[in-house]
Amino acid sequence: MMALELLLAALACYLGGATVGALAGSVPGARQVSSAAGAVGSALLAGAAMAALLGPSASAALPTSTPLGGFALRTNPLAGLFLLLTGLLGIAISVYSCDHSLHLGGPRRQAALLCLLELTLAALATVPAAANAFTFLVAWEVTSILTYGLVTLEREHPEAPRAAFLMLALSEIGLVAMVVAFALVGGLAPGRDFAAIARGGVASPLRDGAFLLFLFGFGAKAGLLPLQGWLPEAHPAAPSNVSALLSAVVVKMAVYGLVLSTVVLLGGSPPLWWGELSLALGVLTAFYGVLFSLLEHDLKRALAYSTIENLGFLVGMLGAALVFAALGRPMLEALALVALGLHALNHALLKGTLFLGAGAVQLATGARDMDALGGLARRMRWTGAAFFVGAAGLAGIPPLNGFQSEWLGLQSLLQSHLLTDTGARIALAASGALLALTFALAVTTFTRIFAGVFLGVPRSAPARAAREAPPLMAAAMQLPAALSVVLGLLPPLGLGAASAAASSATGVAGVLSAVLPPVFVHPGHFPLLTRLGGTVLQGVVPANGLVVVPADAGFASIAPTYLAISLGLVIGILALGLRLLGRPRPGTRSVWAGAVPEYRPAMQYTATAFTNPLRFVFGSVYRSRRDIRGDYGQTPFFVRSIHYAHGVVEPVEAYVYRPVARAVRRLSGRASALQAGSVNLYLLYLFVVFVVVLLWR
Repeated sequence: MMALELLLAALACYLGGATVGALAGSVPGARQVSSAAGAVGSALLAGAAMAALLGPSASAALPTSTPLGGFALRTNPLAGLFLLLTGLLGIAISVYSCDHSLHLGGPRRQAALLCLLELTLAALATVPAAANAFTFLVAWEVTSILTYGLVTLEREHPEAPRAAFLMLALSEIGLVAMVVAFALVGGLAPGRDFAAIARGGVASPLRDGAFLLFLFGFGAKAGLLPLQGWLPEAHPAAPSNVSALLSAVVVKMAVYGLVLSTVVLLGGSPPLWWGELSLALGVLTAFYGVLFSLLEHDLKRALAYSTIENLGFLVGMLGAALVFAALGRPMLEALALVALGLHALNHALLKGTLFLGAGAVQLATGARDMDALGGLARRMRWTGAAFFVGAAGLAGIPPLNGFQSEWLGLQSLLQSHLLTDTGARIALAASGALLALTFALAVTTFTRIFAGVFLGVPRSAPARAAREAPPLMAAAMQLPAALSVVLGLLPPLGLGAASAAASSATGVAGVLSAVLPPVFVHPGHFPLLTRLGGTVLQGVVPANGLVVVPADAGFASIAPTYLAISLGLVIGILALGLRLLGRPRPGTRSVWAGAVPEYRPAMQYTATAFTNPLRFVFGSVYRSRRDIRGDYGQTPFFVRSIHYAHGVVEPVEAYVYRPVARAVRRLSGRASALQAGSVNLYLLYLFVVFVVVLLWR
């Protein structure tokens, strides 16, 4: 019961923090107490997650005679993984919000932020801990309503109400689908809790319908195509700590819901088309997200599109797991879910770091346009260091933690040669190739983002006047960044949590030993490698050593850690060689910059210019357009200034959302005649309904 006790203590801290936070505008010290309560509650939640990952499952429920009868909680390793990422990010966001709330406006807005934030963390902690559909759906709906309130806090931004409405509308549509799906799978179950639903069988037509409803309902929150439109709208409109919560935690609950529903509740051997559909949607979503992240010049919108990319990868891994399950390969199914769980944890830490860093940049400069920034690394050293870790991790640069999960995911897809079904082999191989291209473009994306914001020289007066974030904000950014480095250097930590969650979901034992080499499982047989690997941490990490090598030679021929070491040595040797060959001779020389006597900020690459070639490579997707005009003054030969503008068309927005919105407006305009304000007309409606019911009976 240790996990449940810690979970209940965390929920109590969150509720206490929300109560105190509501007084932040009028009671001195309430802001600090509320943030401290949120941080303590998140630490307790992380402790509950570790207990759930390492200990047995536990459950508790309120008696049916109480007002919330039927409200039940339970802990297991699958829930523990998502509780862990919620707790770790909750600590950073709570500490960050203490200083960040001061810059949101008046005291009422500060109080609203702190209160809603703590309540949202409590609701998010309840989602993976829910033991039945009633508890799950209530927590899910409360989360949706609270996040709507958080996104609309900065009402002076004209895009905030529209973004919050779009987010809530898609979430409510998804909720309806989820309610119907739970009714389909739970109606014939021997009990109401998830364990009973998983034991009960569902006929094939109902099972397929429930899968499609679950995929749509959770996909609306996860940002699957074509339901991804709310992410690039809501993330920039929300305060940055709220954006971090949305991207790092809220969308992960949709991934948890997909794993819970498709792998645990529907259970058994799924049809092959389930996996192929999920795989195709996930991979296409990932590619779509990275394409538009490449061109977006708004910092927070670019990060939001990157979230779409990573959520697509997670759903793609779920699709691969379902394909392996359909073809009778349970160990490969579990390994794909290990990649999913590990990347969910890694992405939460890395993307949380990036959004918190983006908030510090916006606070220091008042801008999110990357073309107007630059040179912030010297002015915001702590923010720059944390942002670099987040960017490099999501770019898949070894040995950071993002590289491990992406590599493991690709290796899972490459196991298509072990399958006998030709269509599945082609689908997995094609998905692996498209994901490899996606990850390559992600390197360009994050190189562009970090360089455009932090490197070079400032391109505007606000960038030149930027100063480091307040101490608590700067410290909060370092926590998820430091944890990302730790998970990169100690891979068994993340792999142990992800493999425990995968084993809990699939029932497959020995998943960790299939990923880790024998030196981890049987350290006594390899004393030298164990000593080199770091036995000092024995008992702290779930396996001995620091190096991750897939145990089965048929699973991977190149170990990610060895690859990271090799790449580091090659880069180091090249850098040293270039340094020795290009060492300048002593002397003083004048700088020549195209006949201009001094280097100017306009001469450097901007974030937009960096990816200009890719706009033409993928021009058929972007439908890009550009406008170049020159001011020649009195002569047609010498230009005095050039105006350059470019634009792209987002296909889903232009060809899906807008036509649907126009059709709904037309339909609602015509239907408005039914509500004319006439009492006689309403009485006529009631009479018609009465007559129809009588005739029907």
